[in-house]
Amino acid sequence: MKEKELIRLIKASQLYYEQNMTQAEIAREMEISRPSVSNLLARARKEGLVTITVKPFESTTFGKAQVLRDYFDLKSCQVVAVGSTKKETEQNISNQVVDTLLSVLPRTRVLGVGWGYNMGQVVGALCQREIKEKLSATLCPMIGTATIPHKGYHPNELCTDVSQKLGIPAEFLISPAFPTTRQEYRLFINTENYANIYTLWKRMDTCMVTLGGYPCVPDHATASRFGRRLVSERAVGNMLSFFFDIHGNAIRGEDDCAIQIPLKQLGRIRNFIGVAPAGGSASAVIGCLNTHVVKHLVIDEGIAGEVVKYLYDTEKLGKFDEGGAIL
Repeated sequence: MKEKELIRLIKASQLYYEQNMTQAEIAREMEISRPSVSNLLARARKEGLVTITVKPFESTTFGKAQVLRDYFDLKSCQVVAVGSTKKETEQNISNQVVDTLLSVLPRTRVLGVGWGYNMGQVVGALCQREIKEKLSATLCPMIGTATIPHKGYHPNELCTDVSQKLGIPAEFLISPAFPTTRQEYRLFINTENYANIYTLWKRMDTCMVTLGGYPCVPDHATASRFGRRLVSERAVGNMLSFFFDIHGNAIRGEDDCAIQIPLKQLGRIRNFIGVAPAGGSASAVIGCLNTHVVKHLVIDEGIAGEVVKYLYDTEKLGKFDEGGAIL
């Protein structure tokens, strides 16, 4: 191809694809006929000067959300944008969790609050909102308090903040998350306080829980509770210090004395909001979602894409019809 002809192909392509000019406008600009413009554009593609990529449905934000919602049988899935920094992504996630929570709160009787660094951020985001609606729910922690200085691991403190913001009463769990002995464990679960919280756990219909990973930082006394089982049984994720493999199977410890809501109760919570941490592990999210206790998912676009890729790579997904449904 001669240099002059190459320049014509490039110019026509730039005007059409980069400057969004119509073929008629390009014809006037280049002083050629409109059919000649069409011919130049076709030749530019044939020569490889122009490549056009159409994203598949499942690579879009909407597509990722629909794939995850359909495959894991979720009531809702919100895929949020990845920010320019991790902090910005965390803020996007926290704000969306608050939006999801506020959408179900008017129908909530008992609200459960999880724990962790990310849950602390969610509660912080909630406290920045203006809440006008009068609510009638009660709230309580879903796990005891850890000996970790970060406020996110002190669920009673989180409940205090939520209670004050929403104007609803809170009940507190007066116990450590991980008693050091079985005798200490029995002492706490036989108190009136525990009995009252247990009654609320049975009535709980909404909660916010982080979909954490394994290994987890800070550690959840895993050595004393599980020995080597989390390694030998390939734990990938945790919710409220319940640990799961990639298939969503719970891993039991021989001497696990954690004080937390019973695992069987999690599946009965109709508005279980799962929070996938920014920059977290896709395998952790998959393991948690495979338990089928999560009903509403908030996840960033990057992790969502990794989860969808896993589903394709393991041939768990087929193709999509014109409406975006999984075939």
